[in-house]
Amino acid sequence: MKSNQKSINHWVFWPPFILMLATVVLNFANYDLFTNFMHTSFDWIVNNFGWFFSLTAFIFVVVAAAIAFSSVGNIRFGGENAKPEFSTWNWFAISICAGIGTGIVFWGVAEPMMHFATPPASLGIQPFSAQAALFAMSTVNLHWTITPYAMYVICAIPIALAYYNYKQPLTVSSSLYFLIGDKCQGGIGKIVDIICLYAIVGGVAGSLGTGLLQIGSGVEYVSGIKSGPLVWAVIAVLIVAAYTFSSYSGLKKGIKILSDLNTKLFFGVMLFVLLAGPTSFIPKIGIEGLGVYLGQFFEKSMFLSSVAGDQWPSWWTLFYWAIWFAFAPIVGLFLVRMTYGRTLRQFISVNLLMPAIFGMVWFAIFGGTAIHMQLSGSMDLWKSISTNGVENAIFAFFSTFPLGSIVVPVFLFIICISFITLADSMTTSIAGMSTKGLTMTDSEAPLHLKVVWGVLMGAVAWVMICFAGIDGVKMVSVLAGFPIAFLMLIMVISVVKGLWWPGSKAFFGDEKCLTDSAEKASEIN
Repeated sequence: MKSNQKSINHWVFWPPFILMLATVVLNFANYDLFTNFMHTSFDWIVNNFGWFFSLTAFIFVVVAAAIAFSSVGNIRFGGENAKPEFSTWNWFAISICAGIGTGIVFWGVAEPMMHFATPPASLGIQPFSAQAALFAMSTVNLHWTITPYAMYVICAIPIALAYYNYKQPLTVSSSLYFLIGDKCQGGIGKIVDIICLYAIVGGVAGSLGTGLLQIGSGVEYVSGIKSGPLVWAVIAVLIVAAYTFSSYSGLKKGIKILSDLNTKLFFGVMLFVLLAGPTSFIPKIGIEGLGVYLGQFFEKSMFLSSVAGDQWPSWWTLFYWAIWFAFAPIVGLFLVRMTYGRTLRQFISVNLLMPAIFGMVWFAIFGGTAIHMQLSGSMDLWKSISTNGVENAIFAFFSTFPLGSIVVPVFLFIICISFITLADSMTTSIAGMSTKGLTMTDSEAPLHLKVVWGVLMGAVAWVMICFAGIDGVKMVSVLAGFPIAFLMLIMVISVVKGLWWPGSKAFFGDEKCLTDSAEKASEIN
């Protein structure tokens, strides 16, 4: 297909665009009404559906494990003759940066310290105690490793099978193909895509909002220019311009290059902290925290404090499940673009197991070092967080290291690249869902759609942090993830039916699963 035959999918583009624009306008027009609505909705969701969030997140882990260890893991996306288009390293790097890369740079120091200083009151853990340290390390493993990536891969698998093996469009709605067949591209499919687009714009805007806060804090630390709405606006413009340009260059250029650079910088800064920090303490607390996480996995995954009424789960674990719900369908859609020629088991290994291990090592190094600083008295990080905010934690952390004046600007650069790669991948997927006429040989959406979505997400991010702060970001994330949680449960059913239900279209052994998807060069949208 020629690129000039691509056009906007009006039914999918306009509803979420107008809804998100209305959200921004309402915030300006009546801030009190907007804030009250956000607080009321947030409280209602976590009080009535917190259990559903926890149960759904746990189910994703179980299904991902079942696929990895069963014979269906041998199914190859695109058929038995399909050859991969990306090296394993590039695949892994893009997966890291499109998944949790932005979150770990923001929360790598701050979250372990917050759990260390303020563990749930209902558990009776003494703040700053040895028990609190292990609680902190095990909890960040829960929030950032296996569970979020299980959500991503389970959302991606039915889309990838439908796209590469059954000639369905590259949209989230294709995940329902194994439940309702070609009807997934009708009215039901459009509703699914609309909900996903609205949710992910809110989710990405929330992540970009935390990025603006942290980059603004870094700029203030390095230059002395006070962080605030004007600085955030300038940063937002620069970040939006950067990720829009990168998105324009396409998956095999912009995102691939940025992710490769970003992941190498991640490993470089981890090595620096490991060698310059408490080298012997880091693996000890990392292993202990991992042991507590694995030993209490079921208990921690289901912790809601229903009897004690502690609000801790609402503001932490349920918040994370909600934001992963909001991200998962679109991240899964993006990951599909790199799965051609890979088996399901390889896909889970690179997009779940390897990123989970990376996250465990990252938090062991950064979280373990932060806790050691607090325990040893070399720096009162908790006081810094309480006084200057969570966005300043990483810069206060690095100020104690040798060559801190050099390391801080370098890490600020890493933060910028991390947020650019996240927004780049999401802009690519969102614009692609808003486009008709994409093919396997021409899968990039038009530039003007990428610009529109990129600017809107940047604007929403700026509005949220200016008027609501980090708590507002959390509330928007929960609201965005709420409707997606129900869709994701349906996607799990689609995966199970497609892979294990005898006689279903994707049942292992069905010769259609081995279709060579070179036939898919025809128009699919």
